[in-house]
Amino acid sequence: MPKELPSHVKFAVGFRNLSWMRPETWLLLEKFKIAYTIVDEPLLPPEVHFTSNIAYFRWHGKGTGPWFDYRYRAEELEPWVPKVKEAAGKVKTIFGYFNNHYHGYAPENCLQILQMLGKLTPQQAQAKTKVESHFKALTAFKDTTLEAFNGSRFTDLKELLLTFMDRGRLMRAESIRDDELAIKQATAQKVEAQIRDYHIRIDFDAKTSHNCEDWIKGLPAKRFCKHLGKLFLSMEEKKALKLLKTVCAQKEDWKFELYK
Repeated sequence: MPKELPSHVKFAVGFRNLSWMRPETWLLLEKFKIAYTIVDEPLLPPEVHFTSNIAYFRWHGKGTGPWFDYRYRAEELEPWVPKVKEAAGKVKTIFGYFNNHYHGYAPENCLQILQMLGKLTPQQAQAKTKVESHFKALTAFKDTTLEAFNGSRFTDLKELLLTFMDRGRLMRAESIRDDELAIKQATAQKVEAQIRDYHIRIDFDAKTSHNCEDWIKGLPAKRFCKHLGKLFLSMEEKKALKLLKTVCAQKEDWKFELYK
């Protein structure tokens, strides 16, 4: 343990850049018995490394503005169960922290993963039922949001696109040649496209992924780049309007993500 750190305190380090994900880092943390913070977040892969006699799991969420404005689905938590169980066989103490507190989702997700691990107490089971009932009641009122009203009033595709991007980006979208866009897949569940070297995926379960620099910069504001604009302009107008109105109505829950 470095002299600057008190020996009676357990430490965990959380990183925010891929450059830290390397063997030298794990060796250094092991040398000083400092735990690596095992994270679920947009910037780092969900790798598991044990560098101390404690394990610290931290679920930030996968939101875009901010990260922790995110409600985990059960199927997203399930892959973490074997990782926590692996930790239980390798370290003395496990700490788990849900940071997705923006709308109070953390308690629900924490209780859900406790149940998956078989660690939910009767009192916690009652709390889980109350929390889930609370969010179920909230969901019933989501169809009357201001975004839903605003989106429904548009009949012109370009006007609706201007609610997601500025006029300059729309003009740049119109300047992209048709032969630079290739739609790889278009089904009732998904649209996959490529523009030059960039990829776009729209999943109709409320998720859009892309990988250009302007898209990445606009993630916190849920802003379209010229490539998304070009894709919608290239769709059959009735279908594009319907999809955009859906995104507009569900904008709070619709995920804008980095294509992987």
